[in-house]
Amino acid sequence: MNKMLSVEKKHMHRLALTRRFFDALLTIIIYVIIVIVFVLPLVYILGNSVRDSKGIWDNAYPATWKTFIPNKRITLNNYEMALGIDPIGKTLGMDISHNLWISLASSCCVVSSSLVFNTAAAYFFGRLKFPGKKYLLIYVMATMMIPQQVVIVPLYLVAEKLNIINTFWALIVPWYASPFVVFLLTQFMSDIPREYDEAAIIDGANYWQILLKVIIPNIIPGLMTVSLMEFQFIWNEFYWPMIAVNNKNLYPIQVAIASQFTESAPSWGIVFSGMLLASAPIILLFLFLQRYFFESVAMTGLKG
Repeated sequence: MNKMLSVEKKHMHRLALTRRFFDALLTIIIYVIIVIVFVLPLVYILGNSVRDSKGIWDNAYPATWKTFIPNKRITLNNYEMALGIDPIGKTLGMDISHNLWISLASSCCVVSSSLVFNTAAAYFFGRLKFPGKKYLLIYVMATMMIPQQVVIVPLYLVAEKLNIINTFWALIVPWYASPFVVFLLTQFMSDIPREYDEAAIIDGANYWQILLKVIIPNIIPGLMTVSLMEFQFIWNEFYWPMIAVNNKNLYPIQVAIASQFTESAPSWGIVFSGMLLASAPIILLFLFLQRYFFESVAMTGLKG
């Protein structure tokens, strides 16, 4: 009887080990597939950004490892032409250095205004008591469900009345506040214990002092997260700038790259290098701020 139990235990142990092995193997396979799906396009862009057009088309089909990783005729001339350092790049109209500054300036301006207006609005909804707050918050949240394409015409008409069409302000004013960011910051502020506000009021603090000295220091990860999201949204914005701005000197980077796809065939090496230059700031920004991003995710599961 004891031998049978021992054999059965060994069998169950082997089954458990086998199951763990296949679970781990399946997890690794899934992770590898995810990495391939997300990283492979970036590797393709990186590899072709250091080739000339002939090298790109010679290795385009059939797809092999040479399609993604260049093995000869590697050059950085595409980046020089994309940034307008090389005179040929300016001749082809691919000087995107100015467009990078336009995207950077507009993104920073929107993030700055967003932190001011959205934080104040979130404090209004998350910490203060007033009649009808629930219904007003529902109204703000409902605006999140409206696609941008639906409001693009009235938005254009408002911008035209403000005389900001075809100006730098057209890239900033429509996005100075965001209902999504207001909602997200409201959730962060709602998780902070109310006792903090009461203690500050007892010490003689007003609402603005509570916001600046009590609330904001406790939601730094949340503020960094929404700043990263807003920066990425404005940096990648394409539809509205394409409509609101027709001056090439005001094109953000995404519109500047898309403007290369005309009836004449684009210089693909320069286009790929421009794509990589447009992606690099977002990737680097996330790498530097990922700690705050993960902290904010962890905070959403905690109640004070």
